[in-house]
Amino acid sequence: MGERGPGTLDAGSPRDVAVQLLKFLGLTGLEAELYLLLLEKGPMSAPEISDHLVKHRPQIHVALTRLSSKGYIEELGGRPKKYRAVDPQLLLNIFLKDFDVLAKKALAYMQSISRPSPEEKYGVWIIREPEVAKNRMAELLDTATTDALIMGDIKFIHLLSEKIENAINRGVRVYVLSYSLGERGAKFILEDMPFLKKLRVAVSGDLVIVVDSERGGVLKARPTLPTRHGYLIEERTLTDYLSHDFMNRWVNAKVIVDEDYELPWRFTFHRMALYETKKLLLENRKLRLKVKGYEIDTGARVEIDGNIIDAVLDVPAGFAHFKVETDSGIVRVGGLDAIVEEVAGEFFEIYEGSKQ
Repeated sequence: MGERGPGTLDAGSPRDVAVQLLKFLGLTGLEAELYLLLLEKGPMSAPEISDHLVKHRPQIHVALTRLSSKGYIEELGGRPKKYRAVDPQLLLNIFLKDFDVLAKKALAYMQSISRPSPEEKYGVWIIREPEVAKNRMAELLDTATTDALIMGDIKFIHLLSEKIENAINRGVRVYVLSYSLGERGAKFILEDMPFLKKLRVAVSGDLVIVVDSERGGVLKARPTLPTRHGYLIEERTLTDYLSHDFMNRWVNAKVIVDEDYELPWRFTFHRMALYETKKLLLENRKLRLKVKGYEIDTGARVEIDGNIIDAVLDVPAGFAHFKVETDSGIVRVGGLDAIVEEVAGEFFEIYEGSKQ
């Protein structure tokens, strides 16, 4: 079969696809061609097969013996012997039945011996097969508890459809940024995924998922590029960069759906929290903020509770923080990259009304 990963069977003509399937079932290239020849021409003798495929007879006899032992062909005694192909649907049904039994037993065993390594929780993992990378990235949505940022083409978004819906049903805020689809493509997404509350269309991008500001994945969207491997990221500094890039694209993208979630809102992505809060402040809404984070000067853990005076989000200049009125005065609350602010927030809750 060659060195192929899951999900990497090549496209091609119908005959090429048939040969790929037969190789997947365990045949060699010659055996696959011989089997297809017998399907096409009907019963043939070894000399006839040899002449047709332009192969030496010893090679043909070896291939016929292997095909016969595997049940792919039937023999008719005589001089010379005749061979004919068994119905491919029959063979496939048998294979699928055996595969299902083996797969269940093997999967149960492999899952039973699989043990995550807690000491390797942080880092960047490389996945060198694109389809596996996409599916591993999709699994990140199953772990989301607060918010998730998703960027990708229409095919990737549809791959995530069920997981996105499940996340939204769990109360996760999901932001979807798609590209290379236009108005028509956006309409198709909405028809298939009416549960989306936040959808925008950008000009270009990669395949990206970030959940809860802790875990993320990225894969180059263009398969023609030499770099086709993906990355699973469990480093908050790097996921912050991914979310920052997402935010830059989000504010300049075309709005397709923008439905408000009910308050209170919960965020780990502080730039998105600022962006959404700013819209409510422009409506003269009174809002209150609760934040868990740490002090910039001392590194001490801290919780802030106060009224939101302003939500500053100047993407080009790099300013991104809440101005919060607390019992001890005005406090500026930024994100993980906070420098000029007093507090770096990790978890943000926005409530309706003012603290008395």
